Amino acid sequence: MKSAQEIREDFLQFFRERGHKVVPSGPVFPQDDPTLLFTNAGMNQFKDVFLGTGKRDYVRAADTQKCIRVSGKHNDLEEVGVDTYHHTFFEMLGNWSFGDYFKKEAIGWAWDLLTNVWGLPKDRIWVTVFGGDEADGLPADEEAAELWASETDIDPARILRFGKTDNFWEMGDTGPCGPCTEIHIDRGAEGCDPADGADLEIGVNAGNERFIELWNNVFIQFNRRADGTLDELPATHVDTGMGFERVVSVLQGKSSNYDTDVFTPIFAKLTEITGRPYGGTMDDGDIAFRVVADHVRAVTSGFADGALPSNEGRGYVLRRLIRRASRYGRQSLGMEDPFLCRLVPTVAEILGDAFPEMRQRAEHVAYVLESEEKAFAVTLDKGLVLFEDLARKMLSEGMQSIPGDAAFDLYATYGFPRDLVELMARERTMSVDGQGWDRAEEAHKAASRGERKGWLVDPNELEGVGGTEALCYDGTDATAAPIKLVDGKSLILDRTPFYAESGGQVGDSGWIVAEGFRFRVDDTQKVGDAIVHVGAMEQGSEGALPTEVTARVDGDRRARIMANHTATHLLHWALKEVLGEHATQQGSHVAPDRLRFDVTHPRSITAEEIERIETMVNEKVVGATSLQTTVEDLEEATARGVTALFGEKYEEAVRVVDIGGYSTELCGGTHCANTGQIGAFAITVETAVQAGVRRIEAVTRDAAVARMQFQRRAIREASMALKAPESDLVERIMMLQKKLKELKKGTSKQSRSDVEALAKSLLDGGEQVGGVTLIASTVEVGPKEVQLLCDVLKSSSAPACGVLGVASEGKAVLAAFATKDLAGSRVHAGQVVKQIAGIVGGGGGGRPDFAQAGGKDPSRLEEALAEGSKLLIAALDG
Repeated sequence: MKSAQEIREDFLQFFRERGHKVVPSGPVFPQDDPTLLFTNAGMNQFKDVFLGTGKRDYVRAADTQKCIRVSGKHNDLEEVGVDTYHHTFFEMLGNWSFGDYFKKEAIGWAWDLLTNVWGLPKDRIWVTVFGGDEADGLPADEEAAELWASETDIDPARILRFGKTDNFWEMGDTGPCGPCTEIHIDRGAEGCDPADGADLEIGVNAGNERFIELWNNVFIQFNRRADGTLDELPATHVDTGMGFERVVSVLQGKSSNYDTDVFTPIFAKLTEITGRPYGGTMDDGDIAFRVVADHVRAVTSGFADGALPSNEGRGYVLRRLIRRASRYGRQSLGMEDPFLCRLVPTVAEILGDAFPEMRQRAEHVAYVLESEEKAFAVTLDKGLVLFEDLARKMLSEGMQSIPGDAAFDLYATYGFPRDLVELMARERTMSVDGQGWDRAEEAHKAASRGERKGWLVDPNELEGVGGTEALCYDGTDATAAPIKLVDGKSLILDRTPFYAESGGQVGDSGWIVAEGFRFRVDDTQKVGDAIVHVGAMEQGSEGALPTEVTARVDGDRRARIMANHTATHLLHWALKEVLGEHATQQGSHVAPDRLRFDVTHPRSITAEEIERIETMVNEKVVGATSLQTTVEDLEEATARGVTALFGEKYEEAVRVVDIGGYSTELCGGTHCANTGQIGAFAITVETAVQAGVRRIEAVTRDAAVARMQFQRRAIREASMALKAPESDLVERIMMLQKKLKELKKGTSKQSRSDVEALAKSLLDGGEQVGGVTLIASTVEVGPKEVQLLCDVLKSSSAPACGVLGVASEGKAVLAAFATKDLAGSRVHAGQVVKQIAGIVGGGGGGRPDFAQAGGKDPSRLEEALAEGSKLLIAALDG
């Protein structure tokens, strides 16, 4: 039986032998596609080629791509663990043709690999082709059907026709599209009717576990226009995708993807941790095993590529997966302590050969996961308390249903899945408002969709534009020819010295000018191979662009950016030297005024370490080392130890920036000619971004000098104010802090003494109501002392209650109290304050023994106190 690793290599070698370039997987989240949170198909990294905005130096490609499907159109989350073949994280094996071969070769090779190389039984394979669509005026794809019959020896009865939903692929509402042919396998037991595949109720595309799709071959031959019409493309492409986990289960003779060696090592480790074996059943424990194994693969992949948990975007999705897996572990496997983090080394071992970054970053991933699990344990406890409060409130109001929006918030904020919320409700003989939940969920999804960015320029607007020649490394001025102006604010040239934002470095700004024409460039971005200058027309006509222009980058701004970018390379080197090799770049932002650098490190960087790092960088600045840039083959560069950043997608030919041999990184940014041009380097901020990730902000050149001068002025002025030499400042400040602390302590004692005296006076002068001392009075204390006063009053040994009022700085403060023998049983301070706060134009409430409220109208304090007194008397009489 072939291992998963052997099956993966079989696929890649098969297409390598047929002239395909085997390329690395792209990151699991695309950095050059603002429309996607995660890579959800193998074609994502080639999207620019299909859109016509980019190109490659090869026309045939193959790879295995890391994918996550957990949101949007492709969302398999709720099926994960419940069935045997859906996953949030999966690999997609694929082969592509960019204007080269088409249907004949794709169909023939697919059959050859499946039946001859892998030996799948031909009488178990079914294929589908596009059956046509009357609305689009598209006939059936008879060409594909005929090729299946002529290029393979499949039984023609096993060639089925389906409509647009199943067999016509579209990238989006507009853009490249075309018919597809899908290959399905019959996994039915012996004795099943072989003809069942053609039965629409139980066969292919009926949504069951017997007939599953293995491989989809898309034939991109049309372009969908904005008006819905279809045009034939001048060049046709092939885009295929095969679910790796599914084909492994078939080739290993397993009925479930989870029974293959892709998952069994994870289950073995989970059994070791939990003491519970995996049984492969549909009981809660085995479902939990599958959910945990799937989700830990997804988050390991995401974190290894540089994503971090957060409350928005992809970070929020990954956090939800962690919480979902943790909740399954708690509920069904009895895991109270962090355990997902202990599975990371196993995941890295399984996937590390195909995706080396998982093995390289396993320690970092485990640290982040453990921190998230610990945080969720606290959050989960808070959520349980909130649910109890919510249920109690609904029952007290005579309601037997939990409002849908409040119930959904437990899911969105605290990770409580719907079935758990419904279960907890049933345990209290309550229900959950399902329609309200659905509305809240849809509103949440709409908000999430709204957070995503769109394309700077619709790629369809760039059809036929071609690429822009990049001259950003050759200077800041160049002559060029305008190609297209989009919406009056996005100008594309045939060549440009402007650097387009990439790799953390911001885009250039400047001007594009000609006689009678001036376009101000505020930013520069890249869409495919086209460099887009974003700005505004200051002179000239949008309809009559000049034939030649001068593109002029703001040179001073560029120089500041270059200094900051080169400084990030020196900073990265120094961090590794001081903190260790684990200190790798997690992200960066290089702007003209500052630089930001995120680095993996499990604790705060000490002041001493900051000083060492800063000193080491400045020593290299003073050394004025020349930078050497070369263009090299990606594999050769990484093989010789050049630093590549996790989560970045590199071309085959890469730029290597070498600073004195001690810092060598793959980098497409603009840099100083030598380190001396940085001028000076100063770290301004060191803080936490996330568990396991620290953030450093720094400045260079005149900004670094200005910071040093500011600090010197501050020290000099402090020295003058404290009448102490600079060398004694720290000691003098510490002495003053000690004296201040002693003074505050004495003041606090005096304040409490005064409050106790006032409390005694109020109790002595209070009204007696049925053996209870009742107080209703304004008091001359500060707002902060009101609570202390109430604390003293309600600690009285004799029964007492009351309302107090304070007028302070044009505002009103109301407070109510009750001694413990009255609170709750006869008097509820919170209810009293709630009813009288409106009189002074405010609101508030609180506990039975103490409550406080603020208001805008102190002139009505006496009225509020009188009403409070009436309420207390009524409560005491009752």
